[in-house]
Amino acid sequence: MGQDGTTAGIGQAAAWVAVLAIVALAMRSVRSVAADERLVVVRRGRGARLRGPGLVAVVPGLDQEVRVPLRDRWYDVTELDATTRDAVRVTVTAAATGAVSDPLRYALASCPDAAVEWVLEAELRRFLAQRDLAQLATLATTGVPALPAAVSARTAGWGIEIAEVQVGRLDTRVDPALLRWAGTQQGAP
Repeated sequence: MGQDGTTAGIGQAAAWVAVLAIVALAMRSVRSVAADERLVVVRRGRGARLRGPGLVAVVPGLDQEVRVPLRDRWYDVTELDATTRDAVRVTVTAAATGAVSDPLRYALASCPDAAVEWVLEAELRRFLAQRDLAQLATLATTGVPALPAAVSARTAGWGIEIAEVQVGRLDTRVDPALLRWAGTQQGAP
């Protein structure tokens, strides 16, 4: 009985270790995904799958996971220097709201949020270059209605859509050339 009892004790201990290992693996395999996010799972570098919301199972060691927030986010442009069509240098502060429209593309892109800010700056600079200073007077109150579509067209490949662009400040330097320009505009018919 001594040897059989020892064998049974070792078998029972091994069973407990196996049960604990399975429980630990199960705990590491389950993820909770909130309603305003998705989990993109890539297994061994192939085939991304979209999971969530709710409880999601992953295989530790085989699956790589990226949490993608779906809520609206702000993209800021601070102190952007640009030149208007009539050659007036302006400094603009603006902000845009956007959200992830395609979580798979967003997760597979490299630094999409920084790239969106760069595209926003480029499109805002292009918008300002196509307008005279006098046309920009109402920009802070009317916003820039055409700009969200232009930015979204360039950011769609990263899975991000821009909903609105607002200009907070538009400053110009008062220098002699600008004063001369203003004087000629007052005398114009």
